[in-house]
Amino acid sequence: MTRPQRHFVATGYVVHRGRTLLLLHKKLGLWLPPGGHIDEGELPEEAVLREIREETGLEAELLSPLRPRPAAAGVRYLRSPNHVQLEDIPNHPQHIDLIYFCRAFSDRAVIAPAEHHALRWHSARELAAPHVRDEVRDTGRLAIRFAARAERRESSAKP
Repeated sequence: MTRPQRHFVATGYVVHRGRTLLLLHKKLGLWLPPGGHIDEGELPEEAVLREIREETGLEAELLSPLRPRPAAAGVRYLRSPNHVQLEDIPNHPQHIDLIYFCRAFSDRAVIAPAEHHALRWHSARELAAPHVRDEVRDTGRLAIRFAARAERRESSAKP
């Protein structure tokens, strides 16, 4: 039995002021968060921020956890994805998708015509719209909650 071909990709659920950004994917015709293939030699956390920048023009930061303890010599801890999923993509190799939660520094996203037809910020309530797939809806809501908790922690830590 042959194994299916698989590619590693990184996806960022970008949150700004209680909303997450979805793009109308040009090839798939689905509303999805920004993301794409991890380039040769690129770290997943670099890939997700690059994809967000290329597809939306936004600068963002990772909210996904970083191991707090120091690493041993020659070891670097990377940001952990919030989860990893295996996706069947029509007429393409399967994707091993590292899902990160991110925060944008602004909401001034721009359309990348080669990548998507439209973009739209969605609140948790707006994610219930019929154009949003269940998996995207559930993960988008998790990202919004995760970002809100991060903001509460940060504001309570300030003197």
